[in-house]
Amino acid sequence: MEEFKIGDEVFHKSDSTQKWVIEKIDDDKVFCSTLVKETLKQVTNTFLKTSIKKCASPTITFGSSSRRNYRF
Repeated sequence: MEEFKIGDEVFHKSDSTQKWVIEKIDDDKVFCSTLVKETLKQVTNTFLKTSIKKCASPTITFGSSSRRNYRF
């Protein structure tokens, strides 16, 4: 089971498009809030710890280009 802390960004497993922020943790319940883009309203909801997962931290990958630009 993942360890959660206040301030973590999480997804509910049934809807991975909406990002939630953990506000409070009680035993098996996690109280989260989010901001709805269309209405700019803050929405709160309660989830079970087993129904959420942490957002992956962004990663940057640098690669070499195989294309060469030769100028004469």
